[in-house]
Amino acid sequence: MRRTPNRFAAWRSSCGRANVPRALLLAALWAALAGVGRAHAQALPQGTQPLPLSGAAYRVAQQGYDAYGRRDYAGAERYAREAIRQRPDLASLRLLLANSQAARGQWREASRTLSDAIAQIGPDATLTARRREVDAQVAALARPGAATGGGRTARAAAPPGSGPPDYLTGRAWQLAQDAYKSYSAKQYDSAWREANAVIALRPDILRLRLLAIDAATAGGHDREAWQAAQEAQRRFGDSQALRERRTQIGARLAPAAVQAAQAARTRGDDAQAIALMHEAIGYAPTQLGNRLLLCQMLLEQNDMAGLEAAAGDAIASGATPTLMPYVLRGYARAAQGRAAQADEDFAQALLSEGASVRDERVAHAIIADVWTAEGQPQRALDLLATLPPVGDDTDALIAMRRYYARAALAQAAGPSTPGERVVTTARPVLDCTIDQYGSACDVYAADPGFADRRAAIVAAQRGDQAAALAAQRRAVAADPRNPQHRLELIDALTAAGDTAGAKREARAMTDAGLLDALPPLSAAYVAQRAGDDRRAATYFARADEAGQLPLQAAGDAGYSAYRAHFDALAASYFKRAIDYGTSPPPGVAPATLVQLQDLRNAHADVTRDWGAIASVNYRGSGLQPGVSTGEVPGSYNNWQMGLEGYWRPFGSLGDRNFEVYARVYQDVGAKGDAPSGVSTALGAIGARAKPFESINAVVAFERLIPIGSRAPSDWLLRLAYSGGIGTERRLDVPSWWTVQDYGEVGHYVSNGWNYGTGYLEAGRTWRLDTISPKLTVFPYAVAGVDYDSSINHSVPVGIGVGVSTRYWFRDNFYDAPRSYVDVTVQYRWHVTGDDRAGGVFFGAVLSY
Repeated sequence: MRRTPNRFAAWRSSCGRANVPRALLLAALWAALAGVGRAHAQALPQGTQPLPLSGAAYRVAQQGYDAYGRRDYAGAERYAREAIRQRPDLASLRLLLANSQAARGQWREASRTLSDAIAQIGPDATLTARRREVDAQVAALARPGAATGGGRTARAAAPPGSGPPDYLTGRAWQLAQDAYKSYSAKQYDSAWREANAVIALRPDILRLRLLAIDAATAGGHDREAWQAAQEAQRRFGDSQALRERRTQIGARLAPAAVQAAQAARTRGDDAQAIALMHEAIGYAPTQLGNRLLLCQMLLEQNDMAGLEAAAGDAIASGATPTLMPYVLRGYARAAQGRAAQADEDFAQALLSEGASVRDERVAHAIIADVWTAEGQPQRALDLLATLPPVGDDTDALIAMRRYYARAALAQAAGPSTPGERVVTTARPVLDCTIDQYGSACDVYAADPGFADRRAAIVAAQRGDQAAALAAQRRAVAADPRNPQHRLELIDALTAAGDTAGAKREARAMTDAGLLDALPPLSAAYVAQRAGDDRRAATYFARADEAGQLPLQAAGDAGYSAYRAHFDALAASYFKRAIDYGTSPPPGVAPATLVQLQDLRNAHADVTRDWGAIASVNYRGSGLQPGVSTGEVPGSYNNWQMGLEGYWRPFGSLGDRNFEVYARVYQDVGAKGDAPSGVSTALGAIGARAKPFESINAVVAFERLIPIGSRAPSDWLLRLAYSGGIGTERRLDVPSWWTVQDYGEVGHYVSNGWNYGTGYLEAGRTWRLDTISPKLTVFPYAVAGVDYDSSINHSVPVGIGVGVSTRYWFRDNFYDAPRSYVDVTVQYRWHVTGDDRAGGVFFGAVLSY
């Protein structure tokens, strides 16, 4: 710290020297007091002050002050210049230099020093005050009779009382000296009392008022400091120094008034709450949050005139930005039936600058609500048409307002009481939080369910799902037209594990026609949740066209398009999802192997229009999954070969399927005198379909065309079912449990034959990565059953063991393997029925 008391002591000891002109001594005394006041003001913990002196600059400045204290003004000037070179931002060092020059009689140089300081640092209060004093001295010396010589002022040229009018003498001087010393010693209460004692003697000096304000502030007496600042403003008018102090003091007083207002509001004393809010605003007139909190209180009381006045005061106060005050005043005027004045405010709001993008979009929504309520929906639509999506929560807000305006356009003319309608349907929502710093408020467009929605969020944050659901249902009941509340209810049901309830709500929302009130992406997910994939795909496409489909949503869009039978669209989405999953942006984890495998499987399926299957088996067709092959009626314990080609005329059809096919097969190597060879060759043309999404059942109907002489001519109706777990190749683990079951029944229409076959296999699948990750082996236990009325009416049953090996191929970056070769060998022990139940079974299938 600077040793300021030493300077006072040096000046006191010099007061009696007869060889120093009286005017010069008075000037030096004032210079010292001004410098001391400024130096200690620098120590105040005010946010506008520069950093304190330290290091070399501090030591040089201390030497300068010491030199000044012992009247070595030339030395003080040298040290001051060096300190200024190191710290040009401090007004106190500029004052030291100017005071040193003035003490040497260099008044014009001192004036130039102060002018340069003001130009470089800014209009600091002490710099400008000291320059006025120095300039007054320069003017006094320039008057006739104020002759100078040798840089010294003649005593006769300075009559008693000359110089600045706020010099202190006598008792006032001594009290001021004591006040500054107390302040320097951080004895702020003493400084406060002594400063007020000086003010009582000399109420005409502003710097004494500033000292008193600073002492009260530093001592923690903000109310006394505020009152002192107010009194100084009334006497001296406003100034930068007073404004700075009022701002700092008011910023500390306002939060307590806000909290007291909130307490009064909680206990139902609305009048007291509003009075306290006015007090808080008086302390901090440019703090917009407090003004918006007052507007919230007035809105709750439906006091439109009060709201208009409060918003108008906010506009006039200089609080920024002015966007929301203009919007709120416009709403208040519209609610009072003064539409023209409201439109003037709305126009000003739309021209205002400095607000966030979110607040600008909310303001557009509020204005659109007012115009729609006034019976001007087209005007609202035109206003909202200028707002493109930005990817935040306001997208839903804008989409909702467009929906409301379009609905109003489809109705009759506007209401006859637009003011009342504005109050009930366009009332904005202010959401204010209060803390130790005051209040901060967010403004939302009209939402009758806002409070319940907020309660749902709070309940969800504390893990109370039941309370969250109940609150979210109340929000929907409060505003059934609000699609956002319904969407959040769906999310709450999903979080609670009630997927069936979420689906019901999604369907209800879809049936109510509210999807168009949502942004396309949100609407797509609701439609997807409702099971309406065709509509979901449409909304996903809209979002994509508008540039609102994030890459991480491409997979979801692909599955909806896949299930909606939009194959080309689904394929493009799956490609984008695979690209994103393999090369995500920085900070995003890549997709898992399982996710990528599912996407590649889906892409492979959605791009498949045709295929072929070739098979060889021994003792029955029940070894192969699917319904692509079948045995020649009446044959058993023989070899069979088959070949089939199929086509999907409607594409993949998602989880459903439809194929037309042609195939040929025959028995070979039959035992004994059983027919085999070309005589058993049989062709077929037919169609098959998988009609259900969630059930893997296939129905087929085909025409059997005899090729060989021992082949029948007939119509065949077939029904097959397959299922299981772990039947697909996995990439996330090297081995996994596998269970697969298959059953098939058929009826030969002309001959009246019936057959049935089925099996159940359970074991563990290993991926043979050491050979190829596309090769798997599956050892298992098996139970099988067959029935063929063209042979006999027994039901052969056997159990045994088997092993299957499968090799996958025809894969690429976007497609999982699209083809495979499967070879199976089994041995079954006879359990019941004829000898078809036991022995060796073999099958080989090529699926391309």
